[in-house]
Amino acid sequence: MSPVPTTLRTALAIAMTALVACSSTGDGDGKTYVLVHGAWMGAAGWDPVAAQLRDEGASVIIPELPAHGADPAGPADATLAAYLDRVAGAIAQAERPVILVGHSMAGIVISASAERDPAGIAALVYVAAYVPTSGQSLFDLAMSDGDSEIGANLVDHQDGTLGIRPDAFAELFCADCGPEGKAVLAASYRDEPVAPLVTPIMLTEGAFGTLPRSYLATTRDRVVSPDLQSRMTAATPMDREVTLDTSHVPMLAAPGAVADALLAE
Repeated sequence: MSPVPTTLRTALAIAMTALVACSSTGDGDGKTYVLVHGAWMGAAGWDPVAAQLRDEGASVIIPELPAHGADPAGPADATLAAYLDRVAGAIAQAERPVILVGHSMAGIVISASAERDPAGIAALVYVAAYVPTSGQSLFDLAMSDGDSEIGANLVDHQDGTLGIRPDAFAELFCADCGPEGKAVLAASYRDEPVAPLVTPIMLTEGAFGTLPRSYLATTRDRVVSPDLQSRMTAATPMDREVTLDTSHVPMLAAPGAVADALLAE
């Protein structure tokens, strides 16, 4: 048999990874979670938490946002509207309103998703995430975060994407991760499209405001500082707050703690 060409093997690997990342499992007797990843990351970052949720009988769907992780789209296809469409497709797979969880940048995504379709969502959970008020973009919030170390490590590629210095990425995002967690971060890294980061969202009390909200705060966060997290939850009060003594990526640093917090929803 002739060997499979490298380009075909790569295409098949991408397709299979995306299929697994967007798949739903679980016995259907528990809650349904949609887990949305943040910037410079992909769906694989949620895998350790998803495994524990499924072990408890929950159903889990992990969408891969356009131009992230194994998704084949390029940065030009990455818009906030495209992100919302991808999340809406994940929610549509569920048989009941879902618990919609967003990490970091995805705080913007889940907030806008809640405004678009609150009926499909039972609750919102922010994990070390940006929480906008109406009219704000992620860029607005990030620019107010004087304690974040992200700005000093950004690389503007002048092509509509932002990168993070390779020598800083893993320690900046997950200094308390083990080698396996840092390997997951490195494997899923892609430069981040700028357009969704500068797009403001509009929120209303009649849609977004109707949903219960929880925040999982990270005390050793060097990306979204604890100070900004506190200011955001003061501006948008939460029904429940949980403190995790971790870096910016608790899904890889302390997946058990994150899973326990989500199961308590």
